[in-house]
Amino acid sequence: MKHSDFKPNLEFLSSGGFPYRCTDIGQRTITAIPLRPGSRLWTEGPPYAVQEEVFDELAIASCALNHEEAIRAAITESGGLRPGFPHETITVFMQARFSPDYLAYPDKPLLRLVKVLGGDIYVAYGVRKDGEFWTILCFCLFDNEYLEIPERQFLECPVVTDDDYRARRACL
Repeated sequence: MKHSDFKPNLEFLSSGGFPYRCTDIGQRTITAIPLRPGSRLWTEGPPYAVQEEVFDELAIASCALNHEEAIRAAITESGGLRPGFPHETITVFMQARFSPDYLAYPDKPLLRLVKVLGGDIYVAYGVRKDGEFWTILCFCLFDNEYLEIPERQFLECPVVTDDDYRARRACL
């Protein structure tokens, strides 16, 4: 979805498929409340009995009006550019997401970003604390290799674009 698609009281699905209702629209973000099955009392307001959540540009782009739209968008968006992940890789990702270091990491939004380094495309899937510094655990798309990158270096890398995916795929 796009920021302009939202209006107050619009119901939509988050990237995880959970239902939300838009409560406010900012310059580049929206706020929304999760919709719970059962009593409407949770969603009456403002003020609301549930915590409003902020959706930034990345989160907004991953939203959909319904499940069918979400599936179509995922198929269209990939356009064959982005490879999927094998089961073993997802298992590694999930183990890292439940590690004590990941749970303690203060800058989790950084881990949503896919970055480019030397023409390779890296997906952050976890973190490791090294003394007072953090290391980002990455998976290199197309090469299917795991790599550790210092947080500062990962932060300085540009965010991946479709052109980066095309260029990397052309090297195969």
